[in-house]
Amino acid sequence: MPSLSGFSIDADGETYRLRLTLENGSAFDIAVSPEQLDLLAEEIDRRLDMDLPAPLPDLQGRVGSP
Repeated sequence: MPSLSGFSIDADGETYRLRLTLENGSAFDIAVSPEQLDLLAEEIDRRLDMDLPAPLPDLQGRVGSP
């Protein structure tokens, strides 16, 4: 399966053009609404967050505090 080598998002009137370019030179232009871009961004963030370890709590100034 070819990997993503680049992308762009360009305004096109009331929609956006999402262009995905693959390492083999293939390119896909997809018309998306602002709402769809928001949903895509949320899904990407959600999936990345699932892959990352939970952040450590901020303990600065709390060590040795009563």
